[in-house]
Amino acid sequence: MAAIDIKAFSGVRPLVDSLLLEAQEATVAQNVQLTSGTLAPLLGTTTLKALTKSAPKTIWRFGTSEVETEHWLEFLDETDVIASPLPEDIWGRAYWTDGIKPKYGPASIILAGASYPAASYDLGIPAPTTTPAISGTAPTVASTTESRVVVITYVSAYGEEGPPSPASPVVGLDPSVAATYSNLGAAPSGAYNIATKRIYRSSTVGSSAQFQFVAEIPVAQTTYVDTISQADLGEILPSELWVAPPGGLKGLRMMASGAAIGFVGNTTYLSEPNLPHAWPHKYPIDFQIVGVGVFRQTAILLTNGFPFALNGVDPAAMTPERLELKQACVSRQSIVETGDGLLYASPDGLVSIGSDGMALVSQKHFTRKQWQELNPSSFRSFQHDGRYIAMYAKTSGTRGMLIFDSTGQSPFLTTTDLNASAAITAAYSDARTDTLYLAQGTNIVRYNAGTPLTYTWRSKVFRLSIPSSMGVAAVEASAFPVTLKIIADGQTKETVSVTGREPFRLSGGYRATEFQFEVVGNVEVRRLRMASSVQEIRSLA
Repeated sequence: MAAIDIKAFSGVRPLVDSLLLEAQEATVAQNVQLTSGTLAPLLGTTTLKALTKSAPKTIWRFGTSEVETEHWLEFLDETDVIASPLPEDIWGRAYWTDGIKPKYGPASIILAGASYPAASYDLGIPAPTTTPAISGTAPTVASTTESRVVVITYVSAYGEEGPPSPASPVVGLDPSVAATYSNLGAAPSGAYNIATKRIYRSSTVGSSAQFQFVAEIPVAQTTYVDTISQADLGEILPSELWVAPPGGLKGLRMMASGAAIGFVGNTTYLSEPNLPHAWPHKYPIDFQIVGVGVFRQTAILLTNGFPFALNGVDPAAMTPERLELKQACVSRQSIVETGDGLLYASPDGLVSIGSDGMALVSQKHFTRKQWQELNPSSFRSFQHDGRYIAMYAKTSGTRGMLIFDSTGQSPFLTTTDLNASAAITAAYSDARTDTLYLAQGTNIVRYNAGTPLTYTWRSKVFRLSIPSSMGVAAVEASAFPVTLKIIADGQTKETVSVTGREPFRLSGGYRATEFQFEVVGNVEVRRLRMASSVQEIRSLA
């Protein structure tokens, strides 16, 4: 008896010879969904809205609007965007980096135009460059002399404070008489939205000298008369070590602590918690950083050599650790955060780093040569429904899209031709709507949200012990018709439009040792059978 019975459907493993695949595995699995073991079609896209820019490399849904079509930011460069770390930010700020100059903006200017972001500010508050001067009354009794030093800081319209100015020369004053501070520099040049400046003066706190708050004045005011006693001074200067982020910052992410993280070259930078304008912390490593991914209290620094883990809660006390699986990252856009780890493209395959350790999760699916043929440096990747989705462009110019599911006991790989006709240049996975949005052609479209696509699923090669004739086949599907191709000894022998689930006769007239099925359709298929006779088909449990 010669019979073939496929009761479950899985994806492709190009690494394995088509004869050696498991019964449920495929040599082609395009435009399919394999969520429950059945063969179901991937859905097409539906249009959300027109793009305002041509071929953006980054799209990002801004704000808290429940209207799905509103407030999409579009960037022509590869850009990393985060929302304000403050849960109830009354200004609705967003922050972004593109490797050129870090930017941010409140909703009032981001949305003040036909294309978003319409405008932005430079991220970070500069230090004043002028040195304040002090004039006052010298004491008549030496024992009453107060040695005073003054600094100022700039403050944005949102209360973001920058580092202090150079300290004034020390002046001995009678503290009971008002002192005048001058040369309090005007607003700096640049798009910083500076609104005020704060004055701090030296005071002894405990056993050490500190700068304490005196007053906040308009940024245009350049003199101030100080009548405040030492006992009435305010908080200690908090921003002495704060600096603006470096100009070439990339890879902007948010840590669980509220600290923002990014990198330039071989150095990782972190902001103060919940203060993405202040970046006093940096951690150099001995490889060039390609990208950053975050999970729990850990940032993974992916480099052109070994990956590193940066662990800790306090951004001032993080611990870098080199991980021992030497797998470089070949594309910053290939990095996907999964919640308990991350995935990224290396020269050898798809790498997973997480709480369970590190692994080359695609090693059972691709040889290094097969992986390189996909041009992994071109990957633009995202996660949706637990799957790693990567758009790629081969060096020949051919575009493709692979979908890798590594969540179960048996990871599987499928492909789709969604990226073939019109290039997908960007994507955004939105947890609010559980939707993956794609920038494709001239529109933002919803992934897997339209009508069923036509899929192709081709089985492994089944080799029989002796040449046989397959005379009967049966397809169990949710609806019909379904197209079934019979491939014998590498040749397509017949193509049948199956109209029902009952066994049907094939044309026959040929004997072969190797057989394959190919199913083409857009409905769910649960089982495929092929045998020499109707009795053999019906005898299969």
